[in-house]
Amino acid sequence: MAPEHRVHYHGRLMSLLPADVCRRDSTGPEPMLSALVVNGSSLKPSDRFFELAVTEFHRRDPDWTWKWERDAVFARYRSPVSP
Repeated sequence: MAPEHRVHYHGRLMSLLPADVCRRDSTGPEPMLSALVVNGSSLKPSDRFFELAVTEFHRRDPDWTWKWERDAVFARYRSPVSP
């Protein structure tokens, strides 16, 4: 736990933040910003990310991967005109 925040970095609240950020930043077809948040051991997003991708952002294409989503986020924010 970070003493200045009183929120444990492995706690439930921290697991909800990336999903909330994603919902505020993306509305369907835009890339999911939370694709940038990866587990230090697996180097992949959490299961919650994949669940959100399918249930709320309708990522159902069999060729879709989180790496595609991550690259789309980078491309979106690399562009000089970001929404």
